[in-house]
Amino acid sequence: MYRLLFLIALPFYLFSQDTITGKIVDNQLNPLFNATVHWIGTTQGSTTDKDGNFKITKDNVEDYRLIISFIGFQADTVIITNQNTILTKLEPSNTLNSIELTENSSGIYIDKSKALKIETITATELTKAACCDLAGCFETQISVQTKTTNIIMDSKELSLLGLSGVYNQILIDGIPLVLGLNYTYGVSAIPGTLINKINISQGLASVLQGPHSITGQINIELKEYNDTEKIFLNLYRNSFRSSQANIDYNFKIGKWKAILSTHTTQPTNKIDNNNDTFLDMPQTTKYSIYNRWIYGDKTEGLYTITTLRFLNEERIGGQIDFNIENNKGSNIIYGQVIDFFQPEIHHKSSYRFNPNHAIKLESGLSYHDQTSYYGTTNYQANQTNYNLSISHILNWKSHKLISGISFKSLDISEVIEFNDSFQKTYSGIPQNEKIPGLFVENNFNWNNDNVQIISGFRADRHNKHGVMLTPRALIKYNFSENTIARFAIGSGWKTINLFSEHPHLLASNKNILIADDLKPEKAYNYGFNILQAVYRENIEIQIILDIYKTYFLNQIQPDYYTNHLEIYVHNFEGESRSNSTQVEIGLEILETIGLKLAYNYLNIFKIHANGEKHELPFNSKHHLLNTISYRPINKNWNLDVNAHWNGKKRLPNTSGNPIEYQRPETSEPYWIINGQFTAKKPNLNLEIYLGCENILNFKQDDPIISWQEPFGQYFDISNIWGPIKGREFYIGIRYNI
Repeated sequence: MYRLLFLIALPFYLFSQDTITGKIVDNQLNPLFNATVHWIGTTQGSTTDKDGNFKITKDNVEDYRLIISFIGFQADTVIITNQNTILTKLEPSNTLNSIELTENSSGIYIDKSKALKIETITATELTKAACCDLAGCFETQISVQTKTTNIIMDSKELSLLGLSGVYNQILIDGIPLVLGLNYTYGVSAIPGTLINKINISQGLASVLQGPHSITGQINIELKEYNDTEKIFLNLYRNSFRSSQANIDYNFKIGKWKAILSTHTTQPTNKIDNNNDTFLDMPQTTKYSIYNRWIYGDKTEGLYTITTLRFLNEERIGGQIDFNIENNKGSNIIYGQVIDFFQPEIHHKSSYRFNPNHAIKLESGLSYHDQTSYYGTTNYQANQTNYNLSISHILNWKSHKLISGISFKSLDISEVIEFNDSFQKTYSGIPQNEKIPGLFVENNFNWNNDNVQIISGFRADRHNKHGVMLTPRALIKYNFSENTIARFAIGSGWKTINLFSEHPHLLASNKNILIADDLKPEKAYNYGFNILQAVYRENIEIQIILDIYKTYFLNQIQPDYYTNHLEIYVHNFEGESRSNSTQVEIGLEILETIGLKLAYNYLNIFKIHANGEKHELPFNSKHHLLNTISYRPINKNWNLDVNAHWNGKKRLPNTSGNPIEYQRPETSEPYWIINGQFTAKKPNLNLEIYLGCENILNFKQDDPIISWQEPFGQYFDISNIWGPIKGREFYIGIRYNI
């Protein structure tokens, strides 16, 4: 009998441990109906009933701060420790003029409590656009620019501070897995619906994940188990006939919580709207599987997360008549083919002895095997990337001290074969890196957390280049609750992976001369950020200023200028700098209208030994962003529009080409405007979204130089500075059970 009662009561007991219940009232203790409650940085939330009561689960929550808000009242933040029941009283908004700055649950927010400026894009923000993959998730912000690295294969990179995406570190759940061969297609390999949130750090970031974040860090947090969403379905189709499907399934087995997700992308029609005989976009076929298992509670005892991913992708681009069976690798009809598969596993475990003492293990292993053709060049490559980090975490008075050891192994094998009459002498560059490291980072809070200092240092021993040191420091000061300043300074370094970081080189018909003594790229970076918030009745204003400067001690970039028939790759130890200034103003009016106006100024240049100054190509000195979001209260629809204005860009020098293959020294300025309408059917758990990208239909003219002679010496696909596929309509549905 007792056993039966125990089994009956057990589910209710377990449920209560993972659930917070509460009541929200006004200052007269009257219940507030339909008040919003959600965990900070997530879309996991609830609303109150007519008696002001709510219930919310703690599953998959890392930050135990509840954001509580109600129209006309001052928002509040409640820190949950061991309690399972709370009572919160909200004050009318006209009695206070400062609120918690850490959260804007509807989109993008900056956590005021951290010395490191982290701009977080929430899952809600990602639904304001199609966001088919990671590369398409940055339309509503200005910090990250998505740039095309290979126009024929539509490969992308994520640029911070105007510099190449290779200088920022991309993390998957805090683990550095996107580099080397993974880098070229890594930012297109993650479906947008699989992303829970994106954390962006401009400038220097923590030393815990390694020394490679020279211009910043982008951490992609993938979906975890969600007990309010058993099955999620997303279907997408665009006007170019490309289609996508995503299915998530959440389930439990014993004490384990899991999510299984599948994704497929099916190819577009063959389209050549500019009549240059080349496809405007490649035909892409993609299949991926994602599976995550979670055990335990991260607030106490053992907590583990194990993630498995598998991706198989094929892209076919080139001339519209290219046939993969008959023309692959030939010099009759030009084409490019990429076919790769990529299995990956990463694991995170932590054990918390008590609230102040824990240990953590993080590891990740990925494999990439690629067969590819760039015209007549056959490129075969495979890569094994392994990362391990073991750290000890100690909370001590006003300090949080993290110390530990790390190990990185990167093995790349490349084989390059030619089938043409060009005098090409280069070959693949094998990479065999073994890098053990030590790190320590201290987070010190003082004066009621108004001052926070993060000081970090790591020492890594590269098996070829020896010991490399990386110091960093970050400081935050609160002038007031609504005025926050941050300053960061330090260094970073990375080794080059030439053909994966510059894939367009393989498509060039020029010979590539590679220096024998390529050294690690090194740079210093320092930056300043200030955030000012103004809160009034029915309106919230946030103003952000960012200034960052990067100084390279050594930089490796292909040199196209010395000889127009050759590409020279060597160490550049002259003066190379990047200056970035960014201003952003955000407004929220009546909790229904969101407005953002942002401006970014870039000045990126090199000064050679002879004193000549060269601006780096493909960067707009002036970039404007305007976003408008309208979410009417008590309506089941919303409208989102974003507009980017890109100023002139410096282009590579083509004066050595014949006149018909020369291009202007600068591009023309242009607008890109995107819009989306979303209709919701709450009773059916259904959302329907319709949108248009590049509404003005702007396209770059003749992006491929010498497209008439794709096997000639002047053929060049690297001169890409704007969109080429024109206006794109799309429709999709989101459905959950």
